[in-house]
Amino acid sequence: MYNISRSETGGVLLKCKLCSHSERVNEFDDRHGSRRTQAAQAMLNHTCAEHGREPVGWPMSKALARAVGLKGDYDNRVPF
Repeated sequence: MYNISRSETGGVLLKCKLCSHSERVNEFDDRHGSRRTQAAQAMLNHTCAEHGREPVGWPMSKALARAVGLKGDYDNRVPF
């Protein structure tokens, strides 16, 4: 899906394995939660939209999914 590395400017860089797309963690806003999580979600969205691939598994634990409103059918849902 993507590689994680340090950029030349010292930040964390997520690079798509299939094309030249990248996301810089430091470009996201802390007010919306973890910047690294936001960058990872942006890469997952890119992978789905541009390469027609869906991630394997769920990006959150069952407990967190239930806490945010994915009720009893969590175990039977197809990711994304």
